Amino acid sequence: MLPRDLPHCPMAPGLLLKPLCVGTGTSRWSVGTSRPDDEKLLDGLRCAVESGVELVDTADSHLHGHAERLVGKILKENRGHRVQVSSTVGRVLGSAPHPYAGPRVRHQLEQTLENLYLAELAVYILESYDFGNGDRYLAPVVEQMRTLRDLGQIRAIGLRGPDGSSSPRYIRRFLELFDEVRPDVVWTRANGLLPLPDVGDGESLGAFTDRQGVGLLIASPLANGVLAGRRPRMETGAGDQGEKQATAVDRGLAVLADRFGPSADARLRVALRFILHQAQNAVVAVGVGERAEVSRYFGCLDGPLCATDLAVIEEVFEVVRKSMRLPEGRAVIVEATDHPAGREVSSSQPETPLRR
Repeated sequence: MLPRDLPHCPMAPGLLLKPLCVGTGTSRWSVGTSRPDDEKLLDGLRCAVESGVELVDTADSHLHGHAERLVGKILKENRGHRVQVSSTVGRVLGSAPHPYAGPRVRHQLEQTLENLYLAELAVYILESYDFGNGDRYLAPVVEQMRTLRDLGQIRAIGLRGPDGSSSPRYIRRFLELFDEVRPDVVWTRANGLLPLPDVGDGESLGAFTDRQGVGLLIASPLANGVLAGRRPRMETGAGDQGEKQATAVDRGLAVLADRFGPSADARLRVALRFILHQAQNAVVAVGVGERAEVSRYFGCLDGPLCATDLAVIEEVFEVVRKSMRLPEGRAVIVEATDHPAGREVSSSQPETPLRR
């Protein structure tokens, strides 16, 4: 159970959620295996439901619907549950000429709801910025999304947002699409090592979405496990520079351990409390893993961080972030993602076409 000082967050009209949830986009679905350990992940999802989780963040692209089906299995086991689900559209092609072509959005939603044993999605997220040449599919997709919301098949329209490694071009494209789509929720990734991006004039994505009356769904709060004590995975060719950066991470975590304690619970409290403090309109999705890990997420958050604590944490993370910037500006920590042609390792900023 979450502490009482972490109130429900108004993500969208009529959508009030606890600020900590779980997601299937996690580095535990490791590169080099065709599938993760289903039984461990199912047990982790069971633990999340038992702990009172109100949202599971997944995607149709996570092992081509396999993640959705695992979530659906748990929801089917727990009749009468109050769990809601967010999922995505825009990356899986299927047999259509384009992921957003024709009725593709509606058809994918039907498949997603069937996978999940649900009648509606909490948030349906437009994951790709590629709407075809000249954005030919953009207006029809926006119309479809609004119709699905009006019909009660989705409760909120989502749009993938930039993160701390996004280029200025990516951020401009996001702002352009934000005005066109008018989403209810923006999805992004953020943590102590990857802060919420500046979207213009010094305004963070958190402040921007709050000003717009839009909810923020934040994934990867543990930096793919690095802030929970895992060794960072380096990009190919990082070499000595990568080792130096890994050492900087270790030193930063050691400083935090001296102040807050060396236990796993202490590390998680620092990482999760810190990112929860960054935006009052945010729900944070931590990657689902084994039962013991998931139980720890919901049991480690007792006691808010004071202003002095937050200042110390920010100073430590800033030092680590500076040491992790490669000369060409690419991030060191990488994540496992799903690709239509198979599993691949991608940099922290997805190679999303930015068409117009």
